[in-house]
Amino acid sequence: MPRRWYLSKKDTKAIRTKIMQLYQDVPLSFRKVEKLVEKGLPEILIVDDIPSFFLYEGKYFPLLTLLLLKGYEWINYVIVDEGAVKPLLRGADVMIPGIRSIKGVFDVGDPVVVVEEKYKKPFVVAKALLNSTEITSHELKKGKALENIHRIGDKLWKLVYPMMTSKI
Repeated sequence: MPRRWYLSKKDTKAIRTKIMQLYQDVPLSFRKVEKLVEKGLPEILIVDDIPSFFLYEGKYFPLLTLLLLKGYEWINYVIVDEGAVKPLLRGADVMIPGIRSIKGVFDVGDPVVVVEEKYKKPFVVAKALLNSTEITSHELKKGKALENIHRIGDKLWKLVYPMMTSKI
């Protein structure tokens, strides 16, 4: 059973500051912030009634519910070809040959959104295993570029998506 509670103004301000350092243009007001904890899943932040971020290895990564509602142009993202979609939805990592283009500049460990080529919809949130210049330099022809950490249909999605069905 998930536990959910509102954060104090002081804690809200601290989390807002931390998130704004990572994402300068995040499209949220941070009027009210809730924390959601479920056993076996990362800590989740619900900002302004939208499941927005989850804590992974000490960093706040955006949830797909936020990206689908508010857009993803404010964060680094990669566009992958159609052949990569099914393996990624099954949990595979993003391979270098499947990346069509990169928007933004990122370092190893940074959050990166994966967008499919045809409809331009985000469907995976990943952690960078290589920086953006290593991927675009074409020196590396194969191998993993991004680690798949959240995708449509995973446990995080199944927990937060029902909260959003009226909004999406």
